[in-house]
Amino acid sequence: MPPVGFDDEDYPVEDSAVQNHPQAALLAYFLSVLGPRYAGRGFVTVDAALLYRKGDRKAVLAPDLLVAFGTVYQRERSYRLWERPLPALVLEVLSDSTSDNDLVDKLYTYATLGIDEYWLYDPSGELMSPVLKGHHLRGGSYERLRPNADGHLTSSVLGVELRLLEDRSGWAGLPGDQTLRLFDPATGEFLRAAEEAEAERQLAVADLRRMEARAAAAEAALQAALQAAQQSGKPPAS
Repeated sequence: MPPVGFDDEDYPVEDSAVQNHPQAALLAYFLSVLGPRYAGRGFVTVDAALLYRKGDRKAVLAPDLLVAFGTVYQRERSYRLWERPLPALVLEVLSDSTSDNDLVDKLYTYATLGIDEYWLYDPSGELMSPVLKGHHLRGGSYERLRPNADGHLTSSVLGVELRLLEDRSGWAGLPGDQTLRLFDPATGEFLRAAEEAEAERQLAVADLRRMEARAAAAEAALQAALQAAQQSGKPPAS
C-alpha cells in the first residue's frame, strides 16, 4: 500500500488506507506478536512510510512489515533512515496492484539499501510460486533462502520459522484459509496473539465437548442395548 498522506514537513506517510481483511488481519498478527517480543530493543511497525533519502520526497517505500533493532517504537507514521538504524527485515504481502513492484523494483531497492532480509508472501496463491519466499542479503544482492531440514524457511533476523498452515480459527481470514504464522524452534510453539490463543482455546473446548457428547451417546446406546437384552433374555449384539 503506497503512502497516501503527508506529514508537517511534506514527507509522505501512510494514513491507514483500506486493506483487504485477510491482509489486515495478518499484519495485525505480526504486530501483536513481534511488538512485545522485541519491546525495548526493537521497532516493529506495519504500513509505515520508509523514507530513505533526506530531502527527496519521492524516495519512499511502504513495506507491509518493518523490523529494526537498536531503536524503539515512537508514535510516528514514517521511518526516516537518516534518523533511525537501517531496518533488519521487511516483508511485503502481494496483491494484484503491487506484485510487480514488490517482485522486481523493491527487491532491488531493499538490497541496495542494505536490508538483511526481504520476505514476500502471496496469500492468493496466484501471483507467485512458491507463495512464500525469503531473501538474505549476500554481496550486495539478495539470495533466496532455502528450506531447513524440516522443510521450513527460517529468518535469522527474527530467530523464528515462517510457516504456512491452515487457520482453523478464522482469525486471519475465513476458517480453513491458509495463513502465515511464526514458529519458535527454541520453545517448539507458534507465536500467538492473545485473540488467536483465545480462539484456539475455544476450538479445543468445542472439540472436547463433541468428544464427550459422542462418548455419552455411545454409553447411552450400550446401556439401552444391555437393558433390552436383559428384558428379552438374549445377550446384546456385539
